[in-house]
Amino acid sequence: MRIRGWTITGITAALLAAIVLVTWSTHGFTEEFVRVNVRATARVSVTLFLLAFSASSLRALYPSQATNWLLQNRRYLGVSFALSHFVHLGVLLLLGMRFPHPFLDDLAPITLIGGGLAYVFITLMTVTSFAAPRHLIGERAWKILHTTGSYYVWLIFFNSYAPRAVQDAAYVPLALALLAALALRIARRIRLRTAAAGPKVTA
Repeated sequence: MRIRGWTITGITAALLAAIVLVTWSTHGFTEEFVRVNVRATARVSVTLFLLAFSASSLRALYPSQATNWLLQNRRYLGVSFALSHFVHLGVLLLLGMRFPHPFLDDLAPITLIGGGLAYVFITLMTVTSFAAPRHLIGERAWKILHTTGSYYVWLIFFNSYAPRAVQDAAYVPLALALLAALALRIARRIRLRTAAAGPKVTA
């Protein structure tokens, strides 16, 4: 595939800009414009997250040119996810400032704490995606950070989409995709443990 590296992030930025411009031309600067962008940026974010989250598992379980591309570009998919999700945060802040009701009325403290921690993880994982910060914290800390952070972000997404999927069928594909991504990780871990154990030798 010719699309690779920072081109992925550039395409993500262009896509996000296009979404904003199209919805602006359709709705004007209204509450609906902001809410449409909240939903759209969330969907872009979860798609990019799932690609990065599943890359190593897909490559290990289903080796192919496509899954090799995913693994090689996992870093750029992750950075693109961070870009999209910070745009999502910006749109949420805009909603809270310009159209606070009923958005702020329905916002629970646990949502702020849980979502805030997710953004802390996203920030740290993005910064340590670059060589110098990764070298600074060391490989062990890097692995702990990225493993813990990725599973925590998965949990936040699942907690967001699973309850909605019960009430609205439009959210079912995303909830199922999140479950499938987790299942892939579990399957990869089982395969690695099985391979490490090796065949039993009988006397």
